[in-house]
Amino acid sequence: MDNNVLQEALFKLIKEVNEINYSILTKKISSVLDIKRSFLLLKKQIENEIPQDLKITHEGKQVNCRIELFEETEKLYAVSLRFFKSVSWGDFSKLNQKKFGELYEMMVDKNGDLLRTFDDFKGTIAVMDFHGYTKFSNEVKYNKTPLLEFGNILPQKIEHICNLCKTIVYEIEGDALILIGPENPIYILNAVLSIIELARQKSLNSNINPKTFHNIEIKNPMIKPFEMNAAVTTGGETFINRKGNIIGTVISEASRILKIINTKKPDKSGVIVSEKIYRKLDKYRDVKTDCHLSVFDFKTSVPTLVDVKGMRLNIREIYIEDREYYPTIEVHTLNLIDEIKKKTAAKWFNIFSYYIKVILASCHDLKFSIQIGGEELNQDKVKFILQERLTIWVKEPSSEVIKDVLKISSALFGSINEVRDSIAIFFEYIQENFSYIAEKLENFYAEVLRKEESNPNFKKSVESYNLEIKKAKNRIPPRRILETILSDQKFVNELLDIPYMGKK
Repeated sequence: MDNNVLQEALFKLIKEVNEINYSILTKKISSVLDIKRSFLLLKKQIENEIPQDLKITHEGKQVNCRIELFEETEKLYAVSLRFFKSVSWGDFSKLNQKKFGELYEMMVDKNGDLLRTFDDFKGTIAVMDFHGYTKFSNEVKYNKTPLLEFGNILPQKIEHICNLCKTIVYEIEGDALILIGPENPIYILNAVLSIIELARQKSLNSNINPKTFHNIEIKNPMIKPFEMNAAVTTGGETFINRKGNIIGTVISEASRILKIINTKKPDKSGVIVSEKIYRKLDKYRDVKTDCHLSVFDFKTSVPTLVDVKGMRLNIREIYIEDREYYPTIEVHTLNLIDEIKKKTAAKWFNIFSYYIKVILASCHDLKFSIQIGGEELNQDKVKFILQERLTIWVKEPSSEVIKDVLKISSALFGSINEVRDSIAIFFEYIQENFSYIAEKLENFYAEVLRKEESNPNFKKSVESYNLEIKKAKNRIPPRRILETILSDQKFVNELLDIPYMGKK
């Protein structure tokens, strides 16, 4: 008789839990608190229906029916809770207080429910991108071993690294990777740098074996090395929907920053962080982690304001590889950025000068050749032309100098990675603005000639068209002409005020 009571109670319990799980599946239950209440009600029913001292004999042992049912209820509660999180939290179902303490405290409320809305997201987001994934897939499509390693084993290694860095892998699909870490950005950057090492199969510090930190051998004969870029940011309005997908400023910003580093380094690894992350790094500078390397071991660029698809971003690059020409470029870049911020007409003259200097500095010790108008130019010829155009520009700004420099910079941007890296942020900004300025200069000179042609004395002095153009230009100092044009506020309003990448 007692056995029947226990069986009936178990059957009823399982039926009730199935109803709870069905409500979870159909989204009728929308919070952890609802699940807790449902299971507390089940426990209350057990207390009311099963006597405290009711026992049965099972496999020769005395079993307390109420305690047995309570234990079974706890197990079923754990299963339902996990099921609810997988359905409603998405990849945030990985969150638990033991592994991800800081992140859990930030993203889960006192009732155990995932917080869905953040006015200013305190956590950190890293978006990463594998270079050469499509080519890799095409090369190994008939060989399952590398695909298995990349699609199954590598993600496990990445997740292991992230767990050590208090960071969750929010998404990993194909060549895309999104990480979410606590407010202290040191942790997510530890993960980012370690993942780059893992992908490249090469330590960022040749004196330290990454295995000492994560116990993973980064040399992997199963797959080829990959370069990876990363964008790291924080803050902004953020929302997590019912499927556990994160939406909002922080994701949009990270995606745009990734576009910048991908443009700068299409074939190399690189890391760019938002200025907000940089400030937080300074705040947490003294925090010690167990990671084998530190973000503070690497130099950081000056802050740069850039517009990417209508979103203004203040960013810094973390130089994971040191290069001799970086300091020189940094000086000219800083001057270029300072000039861009100014509101004077004279700034455009200086912007173009510093842009040429950045290109010259990035060509330092490089060997290359480019095609310009059917002519092949080696590195020495390119540097000579740029230096010559810079000298002419300082003395006599003209549309011809602008066109020559824009043509050379475009060819360099398209074929020389080191130059592309240095000018990528400013490239579209310079090309568009100075093409417009060159057109305005030519229109100005054309108008001067048109007016001069009405003067009989001028007509008599014309020996050739080109000679008269030179005379017209020399009547007013070229730099004064440039500044006069750029003093026209209506014209200046048509120019872009900061660098941008992609359509506005």
